Amino acid sequence: MKVRPYLTFKGNCQEAINLYKRAFDTDTIELMRFSDIPPIPGHVIPQELMPQILQATLAFGDDYIRMSDSGGAFFKAGESERVSLAVEASVSKIKKAFAVLSEEGRITRPLEESYHSPCHGTLFDKFGVMWNLIALK
Repeated sequence: MKVRPYLTFKGNCQEAINLYKRAFDTDTIELMRFSDIPPIPGHVIPQELMPQILQATLAFGDDYIRMSDSGGAFFKAGESERVSLAVEASVSKIKKAFAVLSEEGRITRPLEESYHSPCHGTLFDKFGVMWNLIALK
């Protein structure tokens, strides 16, 4: 199991990437915009999201952090950018963690198969910590 920092932004992720690349002399390992998502029947991505960052990964030595503009969809009025914890593990470990963390929590994306994971979901636990749980392929 691995725990990864996951920074979420409200439309200014590219600006943060540029800053972190300069500050830490690092490279982008991966960058995917909402416009890069393959068509999903029944899902419509708003046009204003298309140029925004769905997920970016920046190298930090032998490790990395992930970043996204998608956090804006999960913020409540008055909230600002936040850190979430991304946990990558087996499907069974993700399902167990999701069940436990969702007790008294708020699910923002139920566990489901996606184009990048057999089991992926996000939630805020009862303490307000955002969890991005991703089963590895």
